[in-house]
Amino acid sequence: MTSILPGADRTASSTDQARPLLEVSGLSIDVQRSGSPLRLVSDVSFRIDAGRTLGIVGESGSGKSVTAMSLMRLLPSALRISTGTVSFDGQDLAHLSEPQLRRVRGNDIGVVFQDPQNSLNPAFTIGNQMVETIRAHTDLSRREARDKAIGLLDRVGIHRAASRVNDYPHQMSGGMAQRVMIAMAISLGPKLLIADEPTTALDVTVQAQILSLLRSLQDETGMSLLIISHDLSVIAETADEVVVMYGGQIVERGEVVEVLTAPTHPYTEALLAAQPESTVKGMPLATIDGIVPNADAMPAGCRFNPRCAYALDVCRETAPPLVEVVSRTTTSVRCVRHSALTLRGVGIAVDASSPILTVPKDPDAAVLLEAEGLSRVYALRGGRLGRKSSFHAVDDASFVLREGETLGVVGESGAGKSTVGRMVLGLAPTSNGTVRFNGIDIATQRGEDKRATRRDIQVVFQNPYASLDSTMTIGESVAEPLEVHHRGTKPERTARVAELLQQVGLDPSVAGRRPHELSGGQRQRVAIARGLALNPKLIVCDEPVSALDVSTQAQVINLLRDLQDRFGIAYLFVGHDLSVVYQVSDQIAVMYHGRIVEMGPADQIYHSPKHPYTIALLGAVLSIDPRQRRLSSATTTAPGEPSATGCAYANRCPQVMDLCRTVVPMPVVVPAPVDGGEPVTVRCHVFGAAVDS
Repeated sequence: MTSILPGADRTASSTDQARPLLEVSGLSIDVQRSGSPLRLVSDVSFRIDAGRTLGIVGESGSGKSVTAMSLMRLLPSALRISTGTVSFDGQDLAHLSEPQLRRVRGNDIGVVFQDPQNSLNPAFTIGNQMVETIRAHTDLSRREARDKAIGLLDRVGIHRAASRVNDYPHQMSGGMAQRVMIAMAISLGPKLLIADEPTTALDVTVQAQILSLLRSLQDETGMSLLIISHDLSVIAETADEVVVMYGGQIVERGEVVEVLTAPTHPYTEALLAAQPESTVKGMPLATIDGIVPNADAMPAGCRFNPRCAYALDVCRETAPPLVEVVSRTTTSVRCVRHSALTLRGVGIAVDASSPILTVPKDPDAAVLLEAEGLSRVYALRGGRLGRKSSFHAVDDASFVLREGETLGVVGESGAGKSTVGRMVLGLAPTSNGTVRFNGIDIATQRGEDKRATRRDIQVVFQNPYASLDSTMTIGESVAEPLEVHHRGTKPERTARVAELLQQVGLDPSVAGRRPHELSGGQRQRVAIARGLALNPKLIVCDEPVSALDVSTQAQVINLLRDLQDRFGIAYLFVGHDLSVVYQVSDQIAVMYHGRIVEMGPADQIYHSPKHPYTIALLGAVLSIDPRQRRLSSATTTAPGEPSATGCAYANRCPQVMDLCRTVVPMPVVVPAPVDGGEPVTVRCHVFGAAVDS
């Protein structure tokens, strides 16, 4: 009988335990170009012991992924390792032949990439791809390999594994596809698993499940783990040691508790401060001015000095070496001023009991947007016995948004959040219900009235890379709404573009550049400028910061707040991370499987959630404090599918009753805990029973 997890049978000798499993020393990586080569990664050194987890953290462009891919010699042809060594399990990987490397890559080192849908072949079933991987490295028959694949899928928490093994990648959600990638990576029992941004594109609940799964597999097999992320909370939750990278260099390295509780490099402090939980709501989020420099434009001296709040002339003149910190057990730092600085660590995080400084909005403000009984039903093909079936993307959603306010809509993928936004924009028709803007049903509008409403309601999409036309200059993209709606002469539009770019914090000179010449944060600022072009009253923000680094995310959130204060814009802010949505919202609507299950003031939803699903969402938000890890009780398996009868959340709810499985709960108004406060509306039989009694 074949073992599903062969790594679990391994026992380490005393020699194995004495030496590190992976040791990287003086690693430098160059990109080949005409003339002299350009250095992308410089003098990187670290080690991973057997059974331990190392996290590498930093903003996009820091060199994290390039470093990780170089370990297995998976670099593109234009890149090469110029100096340094990579020793794995006592052998130098740089001197292995290609056949020897192939054996190491599958049997000893596994990899999980960031985007599972791009890593899986859409032309083959999940089972075919897993069987091919297993048989390429073992002598198992096709039947045995298939049985092992089913066992692995079951182990990583995929329900009905024996049937799902026949699915194609497009038939799986992002979380399910990532579980498949993990199953493939562990199929040969690797000693080391490299996870490159394994949860970046996933919901917070799915992220918690994936990270719990990785920890469980590590405990079971004794494998080591290398996690690369730009999210410090992921590193704080999973890592034993952390490497902080900036500008292709290690700027700080050490035990994760030591580094994050008392950082010695200003960049580490800045990353911690930029986390949403580090700021009291109502105050501007901490940001890191500027962007990570390109490899061909590295500043002299310390590479972080142009963005550092503590930089002196010596920092601009002297390139600091990586040195051990005196009086520290494990920490090394690349900062000439580290002994003179006292930096703040995770102690800056705001406790839930901290006073809330939010300024209440005008309760008498006019209602701008009103949704009543919204539903969107999609017909499905291939029902049983030829019967037609349907899917309710949105079911009976109602809410009100006043002028100058923000309504946050939060939930997992598939909850119906974006569909609500599309119905508000008029991009998706309603199956039932109405959307009223300024008191008028937008479905009844025609001609110039419809054009006027479209001018007043604009949108900022999730992906700044895809929302701008790569063939157009920035100025042309921002001016396009003005041209479509025949606003102003060409000189007037040019002047308006310059004004808009300044309003979002960009120099007007970027109007002549193209999207690929800007960073992700700059692209999103351009998308916001475009949304402001027609002076809208409402902007639908569909996951506007989920694709951004934490520092860039903070800049965009601050910008949205500032624009709202200056121009009185209302936002419908769609997101999956409650900690981010809370920071920007006055009201929050929590959606699950098409229904709003809880809605009310942001402070009450965040600090005193009522619905079990809202509680689960908050419980899945990771802490940046490695001393307060939250995943010990999180499930490692995928949640049950929504219930087809009664409450859709019944299959996942810890408080489920018999009534929940048969009767759909109606909205219940729960009074505020203090006099004068706004009530919360909850769809839950627990509160319905409490009210009835």
